[in-house]
Amino acid sequence: MLVIASIVLYKHSYEELSPTLESLLNANEIEKIILVDNDHSNWASKFNHPKITYLKSDGNFGFGYGHNLAIKKFSHESKFFLICNPDISFETTELTKLVNFAEENPDIGLFLPRIMKADDSNQFGARLLPTPMNLFTRRFSPKIASYLDDDYLLRKYEIKQPIFAPNLLGCFMLFDSNKLMTLGGFDERFFMYMEDVDLSRRCAEKFGNLYYPNAYVTHLHEQGSYKNPVLLKAHIKSAWQYFNKWGWFYDQGRRRLNNKTINDI
Repeated sequence: MLVIASIVLYKHSYEELSPTLESLLNANEIEKIILVDNDHSNWASKFNHPKITYLKSDGNFGFGYGHNLAIKKFSHESKFFLICNPDISFETTELTKLVNFAEENPDIGLFLPRIMKADDSNQFGARLLPTPMNLFTRRFSPKIASYLDDDYLLRKYEIKQPIFAPNLLGCFMLFDSNKLMTLGGFDERFFMYMEDVDLSRRCAEKFGNLYYPNAYVTHLHEQGSYKNPVLLKAHIKSAWQYFNKWGWFYDQGRRRLNNKTINDI
């Protein structure tokens, strides 16, 4: 198969997921869609379509855990594996452009198109690896964060051509399947948040990542951790785990990969 996509469900209704499902089902490149149920959906197991495979997890053990079930069971069947959020929509021509670009770059592990918000603003999916200051000011000091984000989100650059970036947003990650299996998928110690930064970083280090701004998808993105104290706590915990793993203020790998991005631009 050319592309297999996986979506992790947790209390998502069919109505919430329908724009994403419609986009994926209409795409000729996508031959199988894995619905990983981390809860007890009352519709997904009954959804009848030849492209759909339902996979019930043992419980809500996280975003990465859910996707890993699909990766381990199905990624060997396809050339590319798409990690897709349940709030994505796109035109089929945009996915075709992204997949064609990926096929032209067989040595690269991860590809990301331009990510647009529902209001047509850029979500800046290609990013540098974060410092503790980047993440914590974005939660608690928006004025300082806005200044830092010019660098962190690469906002001060006009990116019109594909570039290397070590941190690609996790809502629509197109992986080379063999390379994704080599990486072992997500680090399941992250329950939610930062697992995409960690996996993107590992892929950038081992195989390379490419941001492709000439195709785009729309992300109906709500920053839940900005509004929900439970999600905020989960985000802080995940950030703590990430910096404990990679380093807080002394992180040579972060400096090297970020400099590579800036030089590439």
